[in-house]
Amino acid sequence: MKKITLILLILLTSVTFAQEFNITKSEIFKDKKKHSFLSFSLDDDQGGIIIIRKYLAGFPIKKTKGYYIQHFDKNLTLKNEYDYEVRKNRIENAFVKNGKLYLIEFERNKEKKEIIYNALISDINNIEFTKKELLHFSEKNVKNYFSVALFPFFFDNGIDQMDGDHLGNVIMSKNNKFFAINFDFKDKEKETHKIFVFNNDLKMIYDKLLVKDIKDRLFQYNSIEVDDENGSVYFLGKSYENNKRKAKKNGKANYHFVLTKIDHNDEKEVSFKNPDKFIGSLSLVKNNDKLACIGFYGNRDEGRYNGVCLFNLNPISLKLETKKFNPFSKTFLNDKYGDREGKKSRKQKKGLTDIKFKSIEVMTDGDLVINAEEDYITTHTMSGPNGVMTTTTIQHYDDIISFRLDKTGGLKWARNINKAQTGYDNSSFTPLSVNNKTYFFINCSDKLKKLRDDRIQFKQTSAKNSNLYAISVNGDGAYEIKKLIDKKDSKVYYKVNNGIVSNKRNEVILLGKRNKDSQVLKLSI
Repeated sequence: MKKITLILLILLTSVTFAQEFNITKSEIFKDKKKHSFLSFSLDDDQGGIIIIRKYLAGFPIKKTKGYYIQHFDKNLTLKNEYDYEVRKNRIENAFVKNGKLYLIEFERNKEKKEIIYNALISDINNIEFTKKELLHFSEKNVKNYFSVALFPFFFDNGIDQMDGDHLGNVIMSKNNKFFAINFDFKDKEKETHKIFVFNNDLKMIYDKLLVKDIKDRLFQYNSIEVDDENGSVYFLGKSYENNKRKAKKNGKANYHFVLTKIDHNDEKEVSFKNPDKFIGSLSLVKNNDKLACIGFYGNRDEGRYNGVCLFNLNPISLKLETKKFNPFSKTFLNDKYGDREGKKSRKQKKGLTDIKFKSIEVMTDGDLVINAEEDYITTHTMSGPNGVMTTTTIQHYDDIISFRLDKTGGLKWARNINKAQTGYDNSSFTPLSVNNKTYFFINCSDKLKKLRDDRIQFKQTSAKNSNLYAISVNGDGAYEIKKLIDKKDSKVYYKVNNGIVSNKRNEVILLGKRNKDSQVLKLSI
């Protein structure tokens, strides 16, 4: 009887928001390369979209070989396309302005020991690029750009004087009015960044050398946000204390967070911490007249999470206005563990692990929706019939975790949506928040697993048997389920782990794949 009730509930809730979605598909087309991934989806300001897909090739290690650039009208009819092949260059970001497509390109010439940033510019109706140089530096002119000499210069030994992945990290402002190129340099004695800020006319409006009096190994870069109003840059990082990169000292947090604001004329900095809470990292988002720093926290360790936290700062003065630590709610724990009171109590104390941020959504009323996923890897070693040991590594994408906070950081709701998926091709989800609802687009089997205490779990299925579902959560935290596309009605599966929310913020673009067959899907709300 409970199983019948569950099926009826899903059917009824499917009907309630069936009319919310407008589904548009392109024709199926064939790619020269089998492995392609969405990199950018841009509104063309004429109702259509420009899709940029990175494609890979090579064996045994696949490398980026180029980008498919496709311009579709509002009905996803292909207007024109372009295959941009690359070698030592890559596309870092892109935007559309006044009927022109702009690609921000990183280019490295190892033989000449040069690094170049270009803007590639084309009319959207006839894709042929012209090139404008933004930055160009080598050993001869590096001091002109960075105000200091860098020795040994970072072109040697694989550009090993660059820190992590920040060899010119390109960050766009919310509405693409400005973009910043951030260089993070290795300096044993000081944390050093150089930031160049451009407007969307490709004019550099200012550059800043940002030096912090702390050893590089003791500072962890977290997040950068570019203000869409004036091009100010907010730089957030984690600074370890007592000359040790350890999370704890005497049972207290051994670090604080540092937020720096830079613009053409000024540089400001503020630090904040809570000694009794352990935060792995914080993400930065501009929320109207607030600057929010958001993350998960633990009561005992930073890798075992007990809830979500928010620090609100004034974006002009950087004054800390509010801070909130919201523990996982009773509804959230019921979603996850049902009526097992003992397990819920243990998890409340010990905390959850393997949580990975997916997105932070800013709602029209100033609320914030934080979406995350249980993301982890397991390794299994087995002995074969002849004594040979084989090791298998499995990627897991499990429960969806979502919180909604009001603009002061108070918890409105917290939900855990049970799912169990492995592998990469058709796992994970794409989130989207529109009006008062949050949507999750996932692939799963038609056979939802019935859990104890009247709960359900979305089950794994193969790529060829994937059904595309939408889960919506309203302003009160109640959720509904709808199947959008049945496997019998589609020749491809949709890569929800690689979906992109459009500039309009009310559309999701997904890439459908099967071997070399591809299709673009637009879900409008």
